[in-house]
Amino acid sequence: MASIVRSSKFRHVFGTPYKRDECFENLRVSISAWDTNYVTVNPKYVAVNWNAGGGGAFAVVPHSLPGKLRGDYPIFSAHAGAVLDTEFSPFDDDIIASGAEDHQAMVWRVPGDLEEREENVTEPLLKLGGHGRKVGHVVWNPVAENVLAVSSSDYTVKVWDVQHGKERQKLQGFRDAVLSIAWNYDGSLMAATCRDKKLRIFDARSGSIVQEGVSHTGIKGSRVVWLGSQPRLVTTGFSRGSDREVFLWNAASLEEPINRMKIDMSAGMLMPFYDPSTNVLYVGGKGDGNIRYYEYSDDQMYQLSEYSSPEPQRGLGVMPKRGVDVNKCEVMRFYKVASGTMIEPITFRVPRKSESFQADIYPPAAAGVAALTADKYFAGETAEPVLIDMDKLYAQGPLVVGSGAPIASQAVPADAPPPPPPPTQSQAPVESALKAEPVSETRAPAAAPEQAPKSSTVNTNETGASLELDALRAETARLQLELAKAQGSASAAEKQAAESTQATQKLQGQLESAITADQLQAVEGRLKAAVKDADLLRAELERASGQAEEYKAKLAEASAKAQEHEKSSADLQKELKSAIDAANALALAAEKAADCLL
Repeated sequence: MASIVRSSKFRHVFGTPYKRDECFENLRVSISAWDTNYVTVNPKYVAVNWNAGGGGAFAVVPHSLPGKLRGDYPIFSAHAGAVLDTEFSPFDDDIIASGAEDHQAMVWRVPGDLEEREENVTEPLLKLGGHGRKVGHVVWNPVAENVLAVSSSDYTVKVWDVQHGKERQKLQGFRDAVLSIAWNYDGSLMAATCRDKKLRIFDARSGSIVQEGVSHTGIKGSRVVWLGSQPRLVTTGFSRGSDREVFLWNAASLEEPINRMKIDMSAGMLMPFYDPSTNVLYVGGKGDGNIRYYEYSDDQMYQLSEYSSPEPQRGLGVMPKRGVDVNKCEVMRFYKVASGTMIEPITFRVPRKSESFQADIYPPAAAGVAALTADKYFAGETAEPVLIDMDKLYAQGPLVVGSGAPIASQAVPADAPPPPPPPTQSQAPVESALKAEPVSETRAPAAAPEQAPKSSTVNTNETGASLELDALRAETARLQLELAKAQGSASAAEKQAAESTQATQKLQGQLESAITADQLQAVEGRLKAAVKDADLLRAELERASGQAEEYKAKLAEASAKAQEHEKSSADLQKELKSAIDAANALALAAEKAADCLL
């Protein structure tokens, strides 16, 4: 890839961190080693993976609460293992999904009284199970509402219909853990990187592999991101020599990257983020303090500039385009996990003097409105995201969305038909009336109009009917009492079953992370071999040191002899010079004597 700085309206984009009092502090950011961003953002909230003492949790903080978070701030805690990933719904700012080490994904609604709330949020809207290992990623479809992709270390990615609580597709074919997943522009395809060093593209509805190719050859992590509506992808990873790399791919063929770019040699994972509105790729490294950004054009990446900071970053979250400050020419905003206790916003702006709306840097962006329902999406329909003109944000500020679409209360097996949708207002009274029909049997009959007295036979029949009605009423009351007891027993049994399932999952997680006796013996064997190798190396080092001393002594002796030879040579040169002088003197005397004889 080229790194030429060329003429561009984004050439002078610069990053500026927020002031300290505008940052989010007193957080307990997760210490998990899983490759995650740790933070996710929308125009209403900031969510961060929480370092909970037991189980797993995350916190959701409104943008209206910067500064130090109070110590008893409520967190979302229902996972039995550490939360590894979270993501807000693109169509409802109050809906968030989470994935954790307890093999589950969950869908939550942020309560309206979150700022004043004292107790934790412990009841998700929906629990999505079925994975055999930890859930590493949760990613919402960018076009269809209530469609969620969930990846796991069991080598699968499941596509869920959250509205009906049903697993609609399972993406398979991975030979190792899934490292990252990403939807394409219209949500029909999904790209995934894997620890088996391959990049794959799936048809998310059929589950088939559309393209597959060898990606980065290093043993560390890898990530993937689509370049907007174009059939191009960017992956970040490592070479065999631990060089950090950025590859540009054609989605139509993954045989070879279109371009390769070597960044540097460092251990931190590169986190790519693409802004389709400006065609700018941002790349931040974990453990680095900088964020590089490149402009994509004609299958080339042209480096624009670099934001630098002395404070290293553990993770980054990105504000959706509908949440940037258009009045200040902000084109991107990151939320940087600067330490274990603070999140620092960083704004990237285009320097402009004019205070009017800058249409050339703000093309239409995603409006936060679903183009398809889940049923239409899984029926095969395809649509592009609904867009909004950014000049509306210039007038009214960040756009907060909330669809209010229904979400199932529990997941159903993959082969079961989806439950019927919630009743509409016109259906609700009918269902209420149907449910109320059995109760009418216990009500007293309406008073009959006064009639003339009947015979004793009629009176006897009336008395028997009255006694029979009283008996039916008593029997109905008894049955209702037994039904209430049964419901209480069922609730208790359901609670015990949930506790048992949670304990089983916790034990299973401990079992997976435990070291077996065979593994321990293998480690001991490798340790002994390493000690033996170290002893051999130590002996070899001692032998080499002895030889080095011998060579040093010989070198000193040779140096002394050389000095003697140099001294002897100097003496000989002096004697030779004296002899030459004497010879010259004799020759001169001979010449004088010859002159006298003549």
